Amino acid sequence: MPIEQHVGTVSKHGVRWLRSKHAGVILALISFAESVFLPVLIDPFLVALILANRTKWLIYTVIAVVSSVVGGVFAYFLALLFFDAIGEKILTFYHLTSQFQSISDSLDANAFVFVLIGAVTPIPYKIVAIAGGLARVDFLVFLIASIFGRIIRLGLVGYISYAVGPHALPMFRKHLLNLAYIFFALLIAYLLVIYFR
Repeated sequence: MPIEQHVGTVSKHGVRWLRSKHAGVILALISFAESVFLPVLIDPFLVALILANRTKWLIYTVIAVVSSVVGGVFAYFLALLFFDAIGEKILTFYHLTSQFQSISDSLDANAFVFVLIGAVTPIPYKIVAIAGGLARVDFLVFLIASIFGRIIRLGLVGYISYAVGPHALPMFRKHLLNLAYIFFALLIAYLLVIYFR
């Protein structure tokens, strides 16, 4: 069965890039953009690319992980700079500085788990990266959790795509939403425990 039937969210007109010599660069750009602003999941692109050339699954997975983390770091610092430039003035104007500091301290104390959940689950990683920058969570903690989380998430997607083959994308499509609900519920439960303890 041709790869075009398993591409999913990748349009049929865009399938040509899967076998082009620039496929890795395009994947890197999509992975970076997805971590900053692009409202898509990188998973279908990674799956489709690996299905088009399964011998390069590890290379494509590493490209996706590295580019995604670099994008997350960019989003983190963008949010940090935005807060320094504008956010502090808004908090001061509305007398919310102490409340924001309390929330930031709570988030910073649990930053590793917060970032890890965002990096592993279908919850948009860009939201975690931006929230981390706005709340000024420790950058080293953010970076380490991002690396671990993206390796777990995209490494699993990459390996399953390589091992399972053409059935990988329908399988991800079928179970991704259920996983999102489960992990979102776990995140809410975790935040409630932190808030009420």
